[in-house]
Amino acid sequence: MSEHPKLGREKKKPALIALLVLLALAFLVLVFSIAYYMGSAKNNTTAQESSSAPKTSASTSQDASELPQGVNQITDEQGKKLIKSFYRSNPKDPRAIGNPKAPVTMVQFSDFSCPLCYQYESTVFKQLKPYIDNGTLRIEFNNLSIFAAQYHSDLAATGAIAASKQGKFWQFLEQATQLATKQGGGHISWDDQLVTQLAKSSGVSDLTQFNKDLKSADTRKIVEDESTHARSVGINGTPAFFINDYFISGSLPADTFIKTIEIAAKQENNK
Repeated sequence: MSEHPKLGREKKKPALIALLVLLALAFLVLVFSIAYYMGSAKNNTTAQESSSAPKTSASTSQDASELPQGVNQITDEQGKKLIKSFYRSNPKDPRAIGNPKAPVTMVQFSDFSCPLCYQYESTVFKQLKPYIDNGTLRIEFNNLSIFAAQYHSDLAATGAIAASKQGKFWQFLEQATQLATKQGGGHISWDDQLVTQLAKSSGVSDLTQFNKDLKSADTRKIVEDESTHARSVGINGTPAFFINDYFISGSLPADTFIKTIEIAAKQENNK
């Protein structure tokens, strides 16, 4: 009687082994399927990104060969069309500075919680003003709110647009730059109170109207649309700049911007 349970256990071993083998095979099939899917998805994503982002390459022209380090030239026609899709060219645009017919247009992408953006504003922008004043350069500001989730930079961007409706955009940006400097050049964390305080120090006279514009869905949509537009062409970091057919990513030295502006102006005037 004592041997019957032993015989029963021996008969079950082959079935158990077969079951374990089947489970192992199923696991391997699952692993290979996941690996294949991830590889395909990565290839598709890379293809999509490369098709939307403007292509850059070195030019054989003498001017382009003198480009400063860190500057890329957009050479394909589709890329040039994408750049021009950002041009607003409105002489009454409160977030643009310079002649709409200037030979050089610089499209700027910035975030109001980006330390490098404020580094550009405090060290580079003021050195570009002579080119704005003499009619060579026009700058058009665009929002790319990459720090919206962490620091609510989209709220400050909305505030800047609200300030622009009273002709105080550039003053708002200057005050934000000063605030960033006082905070040691780090990320500014925004709330309604700070945005309104900055508007007041920027010279916005009608704060009641400002707060209405700040909370307006139309104002928020401008920020969202600009950020989406920038990402759609492969721009995911700030600051970033198109200078005619040239692209700069990051806060590079002022000489880099000046040299690129001069090359772009020369090429445009020689057409």
